[in-house]
Amino acid sequence: MDLYSLLPAFTLAAFLAVLLWPENIAFKVRLRLIAVILLIWVAASLIGATGYGTSESRQVCVINVLVGFLGLVGVLFTHQIKPSRNQDKE
Repeated sequence: MDLYSLLPAFTLAAFLAVLLWPENIAFKVRLRLIAVILLIWVAASLIGATGYGTSESRQVCVINVLVGFLGLVGVLFTHQIKPSRNQDKE
């Protein structure tokens, strides 16, 4: 079993851990944690696309890179436009 095939399961577990964290986490901190998860996803997919550590075809890895990059752009865009509670008071 290669580690790349476990990437979706680890990514889903990490998303659930961030979203279901028992303590109150600020919205922007959650977005940063999700961005880190997506960066790991994109990096692992880029490594897989070059042929290291996976038995998946190159096309699957490239699609994962594109999807991860689009998700990262969405998270970063949301991080920039979504006001925090401190900004509402000003």
